[in-house]
Amino acid sequence: MTIHVRRFQRGAEAEFVTGLEWLFAPPGRRPADWDHDRAVERTAQILADENVALFEARSRENQLVGVASVYLDILSVRFGRRASIEDLAVHPEWRSRGVGSSLLAAARAWAHEQGADYVFLESGLARTEAHRFYLREGATHAAAAFRWSSGQ
Repeated sequence: MTIHVRRFQRGAEAEFVTGLEWLFAPPGRRPADWDHDRAVERTAQILADENVALFEARSRENQLVGVASVYLDILSVRFGRRASIEDLAVHPEWRSRGVGSSLLAAARAWAHEQGADYVFLESGLARTEAHRFYLREGATHAAAAFRWSSGQ
């Protein structure tokens, strides 16, 4: 099985968003305010930002099988330049076939090439399979995340 990972190019915004929607399958869920068209617009904006990289994984037959996004983040006094892997989604039929590892490697390599001292990601509590994957990939379980949304 051959997987090709490359940076996403302009013009494929809707396809990237379709890949993100794989995250909504259980144990995930669709956000209450999810709007596909708004997500496509945001993807177009993100593609213009030099501090963000979007990646796609494709099969030999050119089928989209995974997507990832990585953002340069703050310059932390304690840790240096951070980068965040915001999204890592693999088509359900392609999981456990090396797609996630390839996307993760590409995102981490890009972040380090941009000067990031460390890379982090957040993962929903219910995603225990994903957590095992990240630990196998050498991550450490280092923190709990807390959020406030604009309505709170």
